[in-house]
Amino acid sequence: MKKNSKTTIEPATTEDTPEIASLLSCAFGFGKTRSGEYIANVGLGALRLLRGEDGRPEACAALLETAHVFHGKPVRAVNIAHLAIAPERRGQGLAVPFVDALCGEAKGNGAAIATLFASTRPVYRKAGFELAGHEIVYEAETASLPAASRLAFERVELDDPRLARAYAAKSTREAGLLTRSSAHWNELRRAPTDALAAYLAEGETAYLMLDMGSEDCLIVRDWFAGSPEAAQGLLSFLARFRSVYPAVRWHGAPQDDLVAAMPDKGWRLAHQEEWLARVLDPATALRQRGYNVDAGRLALRIGDGSPALEIKVRDGNVEVRQATGAPCPTVTVAAPAFVQLFTGFRSASKLAQYGQVVGDAADIRLCDQFFAGPPPWVAEHF
Repeated sequence: MKKNSKTTIEPATTEDTPEIASLLSCAFGFGKTRSGEYIANVGLGALRLLRGEDGRPEACAALLETAHVFHGKPVRAVNIAHLAIAPERRGQGLAVPFVDALCGEAKGNGAAIATLFASTRPVYRKAGFELAGHEIVYEAETASLPAASRLAFERVELDDPRLARAYAAKSTREAGLLTRSSAHWNELRRAPTDALAAYLAEGETAYLMLDMGSEDCLIVRDWFAGSPEAAQGLLSFLARFRSVYPAVRWHGAPQDDLVAAMPDKGWRLAHQEEWLARVLDPATALRQRGYNVDAGRLALRIGDGSPALEIKVRDGNVEVRQATGAPCPTVTVAAPAFVQLFTGFRSASKLAQYGQVVGDAADIRLCDQFFAGPPPWVAEHF
């Protein structure tokens, strides 16, 4: 529990449920049913409240323990989700100390990074957050979907464990995807459940979780395709809905497998937003992520005057320690830019163009190689 002269930050209790629902309604337009559903999905144990002097909640947020996967390795993380501040207390400087306290708790529990979506980026930049990855929603006309594949699908339960296994495999091939907790899965499977259906392809090469609650657009809440052929088959299965839905939407990567399987026309970008991250423990975060080298050494100096951290990779094993001064390729990265370098949102070479990475040209190219990989994204909004 954190305190200052005016506020207290502490876990939520059952008695706080009506106040939390009110905060969610004011901040996100949640109705009573949706608020109750959200609280049940994430669990009261994940919710934190900022109480005023009178004990009433003035802000709330969820702390969702998770990991983001980079180059096949999970980095322990926390999502700070649905941070809501009472309307009468907005603009009074509550957000930054609240987020700082949440990050402190997360770090104490072992998280190396914290991530969130920000409605007001300048506020969260003051708390050490920076752009880290993408959330992208694509839309396609169902009439434009390829229909040649005959990959067979069967309907399965929404909580079929094979879906979670396939998603875990997907996360190792991308950058930034979450190691989902029960809260993340609960939100993906949220009501109305009678409009949801999950389908699994033969050989577990693909799956779909479909929301059929709107006649205007078929929503793919979750999906996986293990090969180009599976992506073609998945789109072909969606094409069977063309008589009911004129369009279909899905979360995808900046370099998306379903877009790659589509014709040149018939799809568009429906929504794009960036998520932000703050590195809570640089050494631990660097130690946990994977790298695009089998062997090598690189030292990073984060911010001016800070001791450099040496990354040593050998046979897939990673050591991170304070640099000893022995000759080692070294680059200096501005503290805010380190987040972007760490997640792969921007390369060392690009950050050097912005004056946020400094070093010899050869060392900057080596840094590019270390952190190379697909662009980071997430498959849901948290």
